[in-house]
Amino acid sequence: MNVLLMLIGVLIVYLAIKLVFRYNWNKGLGVALEFEKKHVVNGETVNVVEVISNEKRLPLPCVNLKFQVDRELEFPGTDTNSSVSDLAYRNDVFSFLANQRITRRIPVKCNHRGVFKISGVQLTFAGPFMNEINVLKVGSTCEITVYPKTVDSKRFSFIRSRISGEAERKKYMLEDPFVFRGIRDYTGNDSLKNVNWKATARTGNLMVNEYDESVSRNVCILLNLEEDGVLRYDAVDEQAISIAAGISQMLIACGINVSMLSNGCDVDTKSPVVINNGSGIGHLNNINTALARIDTGITMEEYSAMLEKILEPDNMRIESEYVYVLISASRRKKLQSVINKISRLQADMVWIVPHFPG
Repeated sequence: MNVLLMLIGVLIVYLAIKLVFRYNWNKGLGVALEFEKKHVVNGETVNVVEVISNEKRLPLPCVNLKFQVDRELEFPGTDTNSSVSDLAYRNDVFSFLANQRITRRIPVKCNHRGVFKISGVQLTFAGPFMNEINVLKVGSTCEITVYPKTVDSKRFSFIRSRISGEAERKKYMLEDPFVFRGIRDYTGNDSLKNVNWKATARTGNLMVNEYDESVSRNVCILLNLEEDGVLRYDAVDEQAISIAAGISQMLIACGINVSMLSNGCDVDTKSPVVINNGSGIGHLNNINTALARIDTGITMEEYSAMLEKILEPDNMRIESEYVYVLISASRRKKLQSVINKISRLQADMVWIVPHFPG
């Protein structure tokens, strides 16, 4: 009889503990996932920060945090908590005392340009006796933008030299008398109309006014990601995007204004990437972000058709003070014809043909 009562008592305690945990395990349980940086460069490693808090008196012996990311985000090292198939799946185990918060930083290597999100976040609890499955789906999502890795700017130093030389030539042709730079000593090449007589009388030496040029140094990058044939080579596309990023970085560092027109489409808006003229670090970040967001799998408009639109009389956008840098592996006859038209209107045109060995 005593044994029977003991068994009944154990069963009641077992059921009570099981029900208490089943209906209370997810109360006061919070989850936050984020990347330590909003953007990194392709090939860099960044930490995923996991923060889970148990804000109640009930301890939790074993809670699993599961989420999924794109397979291009790699958890390096001998990692037994993740698996890779079509996506990379992560499963981390936590054990909580009452009113405890746990923070972990998980390194992840970014192996491809793009925008990547953490999704499918959920917590699972196997119960106090590890014999059931309780699931809490969490709506928390976060993303990271992986910039394209830039090519070595030394390979394209000829572009910088050409732009600087052209701007210097135009400076002497088109000095702006309304943009005053300063006063300097007179040289034999200066015009007498620029002599500053007050400064000359004050210093005893002939002094002249110096003005800034009215022509700014501007480059428009024409990024074409269409292929010549049916097959698409991702390596060539990525090389073209990396070249565009490298040239943009090089030119902006020299104080040159950069704009861009591409038939590559944004991953969310599905619209071609168009970036207005600008300079500075903020503008470079905008360019890198736009390049990172290009999805080469989206159907693109034929690039020659895009360029023909800007040649229409009502939409003329070919500017005489611009240097145009075309980055295109495609060399279709129609594209060559349009480029020849632009070249006749604007002599400063550079065509870079990206390729990949083999």
